[in-house]
Amino acid sequence: MNKLRKQLPPLDTLIFFEAVMRKGSFTSASSELYVSQAAVSKRIRQLEDWLGTELFERSTRSLKPTLAGNALAEPVSMALDYLRTSLDGFRSPAHPSVRIAANNAVSMFWLFPRLRAFTFSQASCPVETVVTDDPSKLLAADNDLAIIYASGPPEGWTGHKLMDEELAPVSSPSGVQRYREISRSLPLLEYERHAPDWINWDVWAKRHTSSPLMLLPRVVCQTYGQSIGRAIAGEGIALASCTLLREELASGALLPLGEEPHRTGKGYFLVQSTNRKGHKGVGELVRFLSELDNT
Repeated sequence: MNKLRKQLPPLDTLIFFEAVMRKGSFTSASSELYVSQAAVSKRIRQLEDWLGTELFERSTRSLKPTLAGNALAEPVSMALDYLRTSLDGFRSPAHPSVRIAANNAVSMFWLFPRLRAFTFSQASCPVETVVTDDPSKLLAADNDLAIIYASGPPEGWTGHKLMDEELAPVSSPSGVQRYREISRSLPLLEYERHAPDWINWDVWAKRHTSSPLMLLPRVVCQTYGQSIGRAIAGEGIALASCTLLREELASGALLPLGEEPHRTGKGYFLVQSTNRKGHKGVGELVRFLSELDNT
């Protein structure tokens, strides 16, 4: 440390020098730095004394950098910028963001519209979203909040149920009409299960062995969201989470086929790690999401 103090000038002299070079005068630099012009002049003189060379040619009307001043400008600017960006990575933000994780279906159909409303509210704060179908990543240690499909909060997490899970076969109004006219005219829209507790048509079939839907052909979609999109387009029958798709069902974009809805006994929980210290924004977002869904 003592070696560095001997080999480097005081940091503030470099900051003042960079400001003068960028602004073109002591007066302009003093306004930016919120100090007097004399203070700026003093720091520049201190740096010149340390270097043993003048950095500016001073006159009553102008301030012109010397060859040494021009040569020093770029490395000083680069060094200060590197130092600033390096320190930014460790500095606690004045308004820390809330990091919330959810799977693709929850994010697309439930969370994102509510985050938009949160952004417009008085309680608004910066929010980061983590969208993943990997259950382990939903409960990562660096997430402030997570929305999970479960029977209750897992060990090490606390929270409450946002909504129960209820599943029903759905399609667009035109799709429902086609199915009623010619039952085999539409396929079941299938999707890959990313977790053991996800329910798809195979799981549905085990619980509804007498359903005529089980006789229909199947088309595998890339994601659960795609299966819903294709159902809205009238291209097939999707297995819809009624709680997540409340708006699509209420608007008539999707209609149930008349099959008895299936309650899984599970639900979607908004949870928070008991080992992670939450800030004000976390509580504000929890209250907003909980109250909004109950209105």
